[in-house]
Amino acid sequence: MTAARCRCLLACLLLAGCQDKASSEAGAPAADETKADAVLTSYESARASQNWEAAEAQADQLRKKFPDSAAAGKIGSTLPAVRDEASKARDAVRLQGLWQYQAIPVGQAEQRSATIFSRTVPAEDGEVAPVPDAQLVLRDHPAWGHSAYLLLAQSHFSCGRPCAMQIGFDGGEPKHYAGKQADSGKGPALFIEDDAGFIAAMSHAKTVRIELPKGSGRIPVLMFEVSGYAPARFAKP
Repeated sequence: MTAARCRCLLACLLLAGCQDKASSEAGAPAADETKADAVLTSYESARASQNWEAAEAQADQLRKKFPDSAAAGKIGSTLPAVRDEASKARDAVRLQGLWQYQAIPVGQAEQRSATIFSRTVPAEDGEVAPVPDAQLVLRDHPAWGHSAYLLLAQSHFSCGRPCAMQIGFDGGEPKHYAGKQADSGKGPALFIEDDAGFIAAMSHAKTVRIELPKGSGRIPVLMFEVSGYAPARFAKP
């Protein structure tokens, strides 16, 4: 074989290889676009059904796996709103989880309760979480009826006479609520005399601020994030 024929054959082989590579490279983006379009469809479906966290997850997958796809460019205008709604959804779950509901037998009936701890300062990584200063209890007892009261963490408490506290909702002007001190057997308890009025106002609030009487102890103000309260879970079935 002459040198000229060798050079010609080598050129043909190189050209064929380049064509195969170009064909392969051209096919890969097309396949990615198809996959990206499928993720975009899932994103739009989740967004339409207002499943915000699922939509956000699909958007993150699309941007991570197919950042240069046309589909990734299409979510830019709607993604900020989706992220905002997803954040709200996560916070709603957190707020609902702050409440605990219980039903226990009392004779032939049952006592129902809904409880939430007062807000504490968030602990840094590695720190021990602080103990809440109080627990707010809503109770429906078959013999004693409805009650709303505070279980205080402090061992000594004196409400004074007359016993009263200032309670505000969502940063509004606090109102005077008469109280009644009792012993829960595990520590001091402070009953809110107008439990019906308190529960009605609390049911429409995001936060509750309770200022205890001055000189009653080390806890001057209690804050509760109450917007996750579910009245249906507290009410009798």
